[in-house]
Amino acid sequence: MANLFPVATAFAAAVAFVSAASIAVCEETADESARRVGIVFEGTFESAEVSRLPEGARKTQLVATYEWDYGVRSFSRKLWAERGFEWDAFLTIARRVGDAIAEKIEPRLVRDHREVVEYVLVHDEDPFLTGALLSNKFYERFRETLGDRIHAVVVDRHRIYLFPATGGKLEEFGPALVEEFRRTALPVSLEIFELDGKAIGVIGEIERE
Repeated sequence: MANLFPVATAFAAAVAFVSAASIAVCEETADESARRVGIVFEGTFESAEVSRLPEGARKTQLVATYEWDYGVRSFSRKLWAERGFEWDAFLTIARRVGDAIAEKIEPRLVRDHREVVEYVLVHDEDPFLTGALLSNKFYERFRETLGDRIHAVVVDRHRIYLFPATGGKLEEFGPALVEEFRRTALPVSLEIFELDGKAIGVIGEIERE
């Protein structure tokens, strides 16, 4: 699988970029207090001016967003251009935000009668939760439990399901995920991402009946 996310820029440059991004957004939004900038996974049915499709994706987009008092907002092309933002450097920031989220989340491990982990549910109200999939720390946190290749389904912006790539567990739980996707208020997609510590991309989609 080709690496969608190139090698990060120097750490010092990334730190400077984070500070500049926060200041820039604060200036643009006046009394709206910007805190973090990062990536949010959204369905392609959502409108977003600054976004990218992950490798292999058709129904999921990576959206550049910033945090303020009432949640997150996506960047407009105007603000993005005026502030001189650049996608690869922005991904460096998004990974750092994802690293912090990977350390604080409290996943739920679901086991079968033999105590073997069938899947992991990651649920958190952090608006940048889905962006944690870009973090290598996120991958490493579940590698020992789920294996070197992990399949992820981003049902909604606050809920990620992780499955081992082997064993057919994702197929077994597919119908339940489809039903959950239909009910959720903030759906993303039913596309299946594969994480291997080097890249992230879509390898398929859960079929709907």
